Amino acid sequence: MARRSYIAGANCAIRIVRPMTRRGRTPPRPTSRAPAPALDFASWIVWRDAHLVAVDKPAGVLSQGGEGGAGVNLVDLARAHFAATSPRSGIGVLHRLDRNVSGVVLLALDPEAARGLSEQLAKGEVEREYVAIVRGTPPGETFVVDAPLAKDARTNEVRVADDGKPARTDVQVVSRFRAPLGACAELVVRPITGRSHQIRVHLAHVGLPIIGDPKYGVAAHGVRRPLLHARRMRFVHPITHEPIEIVAPPPWRADALRALRRS
Repeated sequence: MARRSYIAGANCAIRIVRPMTRRGRTPPRPTSRAPAPALDFASWIVWRDAHLVAVDKPAGVLSQGGEGGAGVNLVDLARAHFAATSPRSGIGVLHRLDRNVSGVVLLALDPEAARGLSEQLAKGEVEREYVAIVRGTPPGETFVVDAPLAKDARTNEVRVADDGKPARTDVQVVSRFRAPLGACAELVVRPITGRSHQIRVHLAHVGLPIIGDPKYGVAAHGVRRPLLHARRMRFVHPITHEPIEIVAPPPWRADALRALRRS
């Protein structure tokens, strides 16, 4: 089955959970870019209705055209997917994931839904949760990174800067382990703001670089993409006003942990 839905009652949240899958074993050597995924948009769909579609984006796919260079992007793939059955001109991505980051992305299928979700995102009312595997020793079981961020448009790099935009990331430790790379940890990360590269830069800033991130993190044998995945989104449906929770666990987690422990 492509997905499972849990509907608990009239005033309860709809919770959509994507089953764990295996998309192949971790390749044997590090590189600066994730391997190109098979472009099967239909298989990425976690949930959809008449107004919204949630997909589990693979690493290597752009969220939309014009960002981060040339390449296939979710918006064009969604338009092509819906063209045969229900052509839509207003398809748009509501938030972005970096090209090499995998996980839940929400797309609007009509302008009214886009406006409603954009307002929730601007007000910080959409809950987002990521899984990250990092090198280093976290300072506690839970902690907050509160550091302003500035982006250099010429290099597309982000840094912590006093004159940057406010940015906050909440972090919880899931597990700690040792690998040939050194002390490592698996984290649950909740960005309270939504700045470019926020999680990647904030974790590097506190000495916890994401493994496999070629720009801000550290390389590891057998890891070919950043070990960062958007696993959960929770929001209120802008049309039906139902609470919706989308959950898509990282399919690469087990393979990545094995690769790290033997690297």
